[in-house]
Amino acid sequence: MRTVYWVWSMVVLVMVILQIGFAGYGAFYAAHKLEDEGSSITDKTFEDGFGLHIGFGYVAWLAVIVLVAIGVIAGVGRWRLGKHGVLALLLTLQILLAWTGGSVPAVGALHPLNAFVILGLTISIVWDGWQARKAASAAVAPAT
Repeated sequence: MRTVYWVWSMVVLVMVILQIGFAGYGAFYAAHKLEDEGSSITDKTFEDGFGLHIGFGYVAWLAVIVLVAIGVIAGVGRWRLGKHGVLALLLTLQILLAWTGGSVPAVGALHPLNAFVILGLTISIVWDGWQARKAASAAVAPAT
């Protein structure tokens, strides 16, 4: 089960990286639509660019909840589960920042900053899982 845990943590990391990329796509999609100086875009056009980012964010949140469940089943320990809990809270905060950022831009400015905190913590979780796997395989490897 720990292998499933480690693989799923890598899936979550890839999802976080993709999510940041989807945000970039949305921003440049909107910029492309505003190509002419003085032009404007509709809410629908703006949402068309960010639709993938918006929808995938909820999928990423669910993936982190699944990671917490797999971690509990795999018995990864309190320290790792604590990191997973913090990650779930940060993703929940990310959703709340997105919801309120449209009406309060100062709050919205925290959304990309929180994304990098999420990325760093996810990298830490994957790294920790990799180190634990490496230590476990060294412990069972035959002496040469």
